[in-house]
This record gives sequence, C-alpha cells and structure tokens, in this order.
Amino acid sequence: MQMKNFVLASLAFVAFGVVLPAAAQHHDHSAHGADHAAHVQTTPADGAMGAAPARFTATFPHAARLTSLTVTRRGGEAITVHLPANAAASTNVSAALPALSVGNYVFAWEAVGADGHAMNGIVRYMVH
Repeated sequence: MQMKNFVLASLAFVAFGVVLPAAAQHHDHSAHGADHAAHVQTTPADGAMGAAPARFTATFPHAARLTSLTVTRRGGEAITVHLPANAAASTNVSAALPALSVGNYVFAWEAVGADGHAMNGIVRYMVH
C-alpha cells in the first residue's frame, strides 16, 4: 500500500511539474497582432483535395484585404492571381483562380488587416 501511494504521489508531482511550467509559458499574442493567420479559414482548405476550385476565399476574424495570392503547381512556375487594387477590407475576401489541371498546388497568400497588421499563409491542395 505504501508503494502504491508513493507511486501515485510521484506521478502527481511529475504531472504537476510538467503541466504547470507549460501553462506558465503560454502567452496570448492576439492582442498585438501575432498569430492571426492561424485563425484564417480558407476555401480550398489546407490539405484538401477535389475538383479544381474556381475561387480562393479567406475568412478572417477581423476585416482584412488580400494583398497577394500566388498559385504554384508542384514542379511548375508560380502564377500570380490578379486581385482588385481598391478592394475594401472585409472578413470574407475572394479571388478568381486560373483554370487548374490535375496536380498538387500551393496557394501562398498575404493580407493586411484594417488596423495595418500583416498576415500570410499557405494552402496545399490536390486537384484530381
């Protein structure tokens, strides 16, 4: 019985010693603009596959403007997607894509929030 109590106490001490420092290291950067790209949802979604999409859409947690979008097929040249020059910042932005044939693609995007912070991300998509 004493050995069981010792083991349980040791496990609790180790768990507390691991969890507490990890929790103490967490810091919310969202107040000053970092990590916004992690909260962006895109269509197509990263890692998805399907028919060739006609549009790229990004949904932001705060109003933003898409400033750059390139599409690169594996082994191919990057294609710069035309974006409207005077687009207003919005939580939902979209751009027409060129016709995509079967293959693996990377969509690299950049955006600027209405408050001036910059974001970027990539989406990997397979057209089949």
